[in-house]
Amino acid sequence: MKQRIILVVTGLIATTLMGCAHGLMRGSVAMKVSDTEAHVCMDKSEAKVGDRVTLFRNNCPAKGVGGGGTCTKVELGQGTVTEILNDHYSVVKFDPGVKFSEGAFVEKR
Repeated sequence: MKQRIILVVTGLIATTLMGCAHGLMRGSVAMKVSDTEAHVCMDKSEAKVGDRVTLFRNNCPAKGVGGGGTCTKVELGQGTVTEILNDHYSVVKFDPGVKFSEGAFVEKR
C-alpha cells in the first residue's frame, strides 16, 4: 500500500512539473554585462546570431506567512542574440529602454 501511494504521489508531481514545460527555447540572464547586454544561458543548439528573444521576469508575491501566492510571467521587452560565447552561453543585446537584471529569463520568439 505504501509503495502504491509513493507511486501515485510521484506521478502527480511529475505531471505537475511537466505542466510548466514548454516547447520554447529558454535561458536565464546569468550576468548583466551592461545596461543593454547580458550573458544568457542559451548555447549554439538553442540560439543563433540574429535570433530575436523576449525577456521576462517572474512576479511571485508572497501571500501571508508561508507564501502560497501565485506567480505571473511579466514581459520586460525584446532583444537579439549577437554572439554565441561557448557551449553554455550567448550574448543578448536588449532593445533601448529595456530594464533587466540577473535572474530574468528569455524565450526565443
